[in-house]
Amino acid sequence: MDYKLKTFEEEYFKSRNDIPKELLDGIKQLGIDFKGKKILDLGAGPGFLSKMLSEEGATVDALEPSEIFRKMGIDYTRGDNVKFHDGFAENTHLRENDYDIIFALRAWQYFDSNEAVKEVKRLLKPNGMMIISDLGFRVNNSMMKETMKIIRANAKYNQLEPAGSKKYSIQMINSFPVEWFSDFNYHKFDLTNLFKKDYKIKFTDEEWLKRIGTSSWLSRFSDHRKESVLKEINDTLKKSVEGDIYEVPHVVSTAIFKNKNKN
Repeated sequence: MDYKLKTFEEEYFKSRNDIPKELLDGIKQLGIDFKGKKILDLGAGPGFLSKMLSEEGATVDALEPSEIFRKMGIDYTRGDNVKFHDGFAENTHLRENDYDIIFALRAWQYFDSNEAVKEVKRLLKPNGMMIISDLGFRVNNSMMKETMKIIRANAKYNQLEPAGSKKYSIQMINSFPVEWFSDFNYHKFDLTNLFKKDYKIKFTDEEWLKRIGTSSWLSRFSDHRKESVLKEINDTLKKSVEGDIYEVPHVVSTAIFKNKNKN
């Protein structure tokens, strides 16, 4: 296998189109319908979630500050009623009171939470919904434990801390920092639902290497260190039965808030 790394965006695009149907199914089971809704996808990346939402019948604005991701997303979602915008969650420059639903998947920890909530309040219609969701895998089998052992052995300083603002929280609710809930409550958003759903994804050796290569931990490593870690993980995988398929348990965590502000 070639360990020379491509750009993060290229690696991400090839390995992170893994949003489970359990996410949108879980939200719909709570009575939230996407059909005919105008939705803003904050930190949309290359548009994986935006495309799924458009396929549910929504009109989607995808906000993404990375020019590379926006170009990828335009190609990926072409013809799917998705429009990309350059901007940040704290200052979108989008029209106020314009959205039925605002969604942030795998992104809120990278925002200034209080400033982002204020912008969400400006953008959402009264009684509109704000949905925050995150995906992660559970370390519960020998392959994953060996992977984490290698990463820990090669990590320096704070490279294995939780990503973004999650590393500063002293208490979590449904995998989210309690401070986020305080920000939403202060700005008159009611927490309506919390849920977690378990699911599994199957990986070949190569797919697992690509997935772990875009993890928040390895994104903090130098390219040289990252290449070395991936080679060591690959050498470890080769010691198992060739052609193994690994069924990796994951969990999707979601918090749903209703905007109780009036125009």
